[in-house]
Amino acid sequence: MNRLRRWYSQQRFAITIGLILAATTLFVHLYMARFEYGDGLAPGILLPFWLVVGSFLLGAISAFTPARYRVISSVLIAVGVYGWTLLISWSATVDSAQSQGAGLTPTLFDLIAPFWVLLLLIGLIVGGIEYGIRHLRNSQR
Repeated sequence: MNRLRRWYSQQRFAITIGLILAATTLFVHLYMARFEYGDGLAPGILLPFWLVVGSFLLGAISAFTPARYRVISSVLIAVGVYGWTLLISWSATVDSAQSQGAGLTPTLFDLIAPFWVLLLLIGLIVGGIEYGIRHLRNSQR
């Protein structure tokens, strides 16, 4: 247990969660690009960069709040909604990429991923409300 405590820190936990989301997003983008563009990526690099960096920040910032402030709603909302939309959209995304009109049918994940900032803000607002309620309840005791 002592080794785990030495390894575990709030920053490492947040960076690990951020890297998991970024790697997942990069994998999904590369997997879909294989169907849509052959072996390479899309011609523009700005959107993939926005998605990968955004998913890292979404995971890292929302995972830092439970590690630092013991607030779990922010990570449940941000990472949970991101992962849930990826899970329910995966088969439709693959079917859309393999069909003739690849990328024409947007899925829920295609709508959530570019707007990761809104998802992060919603998670942080709800986490702030949870923290305020917990702080108020503890001060009344």
